Amino acid sequence: MAILTFLQGVMNWFIPAHLSGDLHTRKRVQMFIISHIFGPIIATPIPLFLWFADPQPLWHVPILAASIYGFWPFLALVKLFPRAYTPLAMASVLNLTFCIMWGTYNYGGTSSPFLVWLVLVPLLAFMYLGSTWTARVFVFSQITLGIVALYGFYLYGDFPTHIPVENMVVAGVLSALGSNIYVFMMAAYYSSVVDSQSELIKEIDRHQYTLKALTQAKDEAERANGAKSEFLAKMSHELRTPLNAVLGYSEILLEDAELDGRGEQIADLQKISAAGKHLLAMVNDILDISKIEAGKMALHLENVDLDKLIDDVEATARPLAAKNTNSFSVEKRSELGTVRADATKLRQAIFNLLSNAAKFTQNGQITLAASRNAEWLEIAVIDSGIGISREQQNALFSNFTQANSRIAAVYGGTGLGLSLSQNLCRLMGGQIEIESELGKGSRFTIRLPAPSEQSAAGQAAPIARAAVQDEAFLAESEAEADQRKAGFAAMSGHMPDHERRPRLLVVDDDRAFLELAERLFMKEDYTPICTDAPQSALQIARTVKPAAIFLDILMPGFDGWDVLAALKADPVTSDIPVFMISILSERAKALAAGADGIVMKPFDASKVKAALAGLKAVRGQPRAKAANA
Repeated sequence: MAILTFLQGVMNWFIPAHLSGDLHTRKRVQMFIISHIFGPIIATPIPLFLWFADPQPLWHVPILAASIYGFWPFLALVKLFPRAYTPLAMASVLNLTFCIMWGTYNYGGTSSPFLVWLVLVPLLAFMYLGSTWTARVFVFSQITLGIVALYGFYLYGDFPTHIPVENMVVAGVLSALGSNIYVFMMAAYYSSVVDSQSELIKEIDRHQYTLKALTQAKDEAERANGAKSEFLAKMSHELRTPLNAVLGYSEILLEDAELDGRGEQIADLQKISAAGKHLLAMVNDILDISKIEAGKMALHLENVDLDKLIDDVEATARPLAAKNTNSFSVEKRSELGTVRADATKLRQAIFNLLSNAAKFTQNGQITLAASRNAEWLEIAVIDSGIGISREQQNALFSNFTQANSRIAAVYGGTGLGLSLSQNLCRLMGGQIEIESELGKGSRFTIRLPAPSEQSAAGQAAPIARAAVQDEAFLAESEAEADQRKAGFAAMSGHMPDHERRPRLLVVDDDRAFLELAERLFMKEDYTPICTDAPQSALQIARTVKPAAIFLDILMPGFDGWDVLAALKADPVTSDIPVFMISILSERAKALAAGADGIVMKPFDASKVKAALAGLKAVRGQPRAKAANA
């Protein structure tokens, strides 16, 4: 044991510091050091035998001995020139090849017993250098050249006969024994290293690769996002200006053509105008999505008369629905009143849903249904169109995504409308939910927080006070839940109708995780509001004022620590409990940064219950008390 400890200490002393961090490289350097320490000792009997067996050993035996013992100076060279390890390892392999070829040439030629040592050349080369293409070419080329040289001497010259081949039996035995001892020693050491470190190496390599990939992805995402933002900022004016000119002049020419009765030109100008409007709408959508992703989309809150808003949308959507000979109707269960919201963005989201319904429905029925309870505003667009399968719904709200390629080819579109509408609704603290069956139509429902007029009347303009009051925030009546059940279902299933549901905000860039979290929180009697856009978390929190926030740490660009700092720095959201979500145990760091706790991934029901135990214990109390619980 003491010998092994001493040997390990010697090897550690020779290993350069900059190579010790990489376990793969460290292992190769260890093999280099141990082979250079014991290699000359194992080969010593061969020059000793030749010295006494050869009548005239000068100078070929001393040259062979110098080559054998020349491996020891390589240890000092590696220590003195640590950054030259690779060329030193290649030089060592060349020295080994020369040693074998020199002994073979002087003692036996192509029948030399020393040729058995040639097997060590690729073995040691790959141990020192790794199995790279450079190492492969290097090893193959030098072995090939050596063998070709020997064969050339065999064909066109004579090998020296210092010792007859029949008298080389002892040399052959020594060569076979020495090479086998050498291979045995290296293989045994290599096997012990692999057995003791393989699992650790795999785990460390996996984490290092993941960390490196995440770092690279984060850097690339930041660079790409910066380049995209810069490009869009520069191009928005350049794109919109000529498009506005195209649309303006096409309208003028269209009016002139209609007055002059030029029928052929009217059709062409109408196509130009329609194409220009489509392109302008697409540019606007792309710019809006980019603003949301960059966290630069601002809400312009005002008191919106919902009944007037629905009437305006109806006036715009009715001729749109009539293009495919669809019937259009509006259903309002009662007067909707006013709500604090961004009228332009809400109207845009509703109109996008109606536009899709009109496009994918022919000779059918389109209904715009609106209702409101004490907490939620729900606006649904119901159609009897082609419908959407469950599999197609999963990616429906992604950028540039449509249900399938056939639909895109037949109906056109860019796949931006639903994504933009979902992002706008999430920015306002809500979301769009879908119910659909292939061939039987679809129902898209916009659900936005809408406090009652009485509770909203005493609140000021800031967005924090536009949220629901504490008591109403933590409880909802059975009648209101029954009203919601009558026509509006959540994306991942109907929400229980008899429960009181405080809201939770979940922020994670993994959509699969958001779906899981949504189901788990719903089972625990909470209403989850999920977003995969961390840049929008602060705005949503200010709008919704959730009972708690669950925040993933590792997110590209704007990570969880950045979001946590923004939440705690804002007086409106600073008292909201925040639980960090992570695959690593960073509780101390999370608490020091202002979080109330940390929930480890993978997420399951037991961890959800543990995190929410304090919140459930104080349900119904004012928010400030809940936050301190």
